[in-house]
This record gives sequence, C-alpha cells and structure tokens, in this order.
Amino acid sequence: MAREEIIEKLNSFSINHNTFTEECYIVYLMVEIRKVIDREKSNTTYPLLKFYSDWVVHTEKDYITLEIQQMMEEMYKTAEAEIKNPMLIKEGSPIMQFAYMDGLGKEMKLFLEDHGIGSFLAEEKDKWIEFVKFLVKVLENQPIITPTQNIKLFFFEPANVGCVIGILVFEQSIGGYNSYKFMNTY
Repeated sequence: MAREEIIEKLNSFSINHNTFTEECYIVYLMVEIRKVIDREKSNTTYPLLKFYSDWVVHTEKDYITLEIQQMMEEMYKTAEAEIKNPMLIKEGSPIMQFAYMDGLGKEMKLFLEDHGIGSFLAEEKDKWIEFVKFLVKVLENQPIITPTQNIKLFFFEPANVGCVIGILVFEQSIGGYNSYKFMNTY
C-alpha cells in the first residue's frame, strides 16, 4: 500500500472515529502511523511516535531509543528523590509527563499536521486524555526491558479504565525499595 493511501485511510479514520471507545481503535491508528513512518524513513522526525507504535504491537520492548532512555532516566531521578524524601508527585514531574504521554502528544500533533490529517487528538485535551486512557490499556503488561542502566524494567500494571499504574523496577534498591509505583486517574 502506498504512503498516500495510508494517509488517506488515516484521514478517513480521524473523521469517522473522532471518539475512542475501544482499544482496537488505538492499535489501528498506531499501526497505520507506523507504516507511514517506515515508508518515509522518518524515525528521527517522530522518534517517540515510532517507539510507541512499536510498543503497541510487541509483548515486550527491548530496543530502547535515546528519547525513551532520557525520559526513563528522568523518571528514575524523580522516583529516587521521592523515595529519599517522601512527598506527593507534582503534576509537572517527569513521571506525570510520562503518565500523560506529553512528549508523544506533541509528536502526534506534529505528525498529523505534517500529513494533513485531521488533528482531532491535538485540538482538545479531552480527546488526548481519552486516547491515553486506551493506549495505557493496550500497553499493560508489555514491559520496556532495561530502559536505562538503573531501571531493570518499566510496565503499566492492569488498572480500571481511566486509571494508570506504572511500575519502575530498579537494578539496585533505593532506600530498601526494589521498585517504584505511581498511580493516576485521568
């Protein structure tokens, strides 16, 4: 299938499915986006989008991009600081940015705009949160293996729709903790 046909399918999908009601919509969207990225060889333009598109279809992810490695390292530093000095997770922390998939959102918006695809996801925060809620469900129990030298694995644990539970498992314990769990509701 030619790149233009895939983009047309994505445009049609965005018009007909501007509300997400099932996980299969997320999988379809991410797989089709991945096809375009592969055809354009635009891995460096949309590195997070490509990573998440890969992650959606793999039971575990052991190929780690620089962008994910940096995000995970920031999450590790935040977890380490919070374990050593317990406090509530701040809304703008690297962990909450990851939970809300802020970086992915920026790349998704850019991708949709660059390809003339209706950017319903980027236009409304509620639409993005809806997307993230289902994406987290798709990614549950599909760990990222050794994203940094300090983290053995990261995964989303099963939770109710609209909730996220993320777990960082450390290579070495911090203050007696082998892992760090964060939870949030959307």
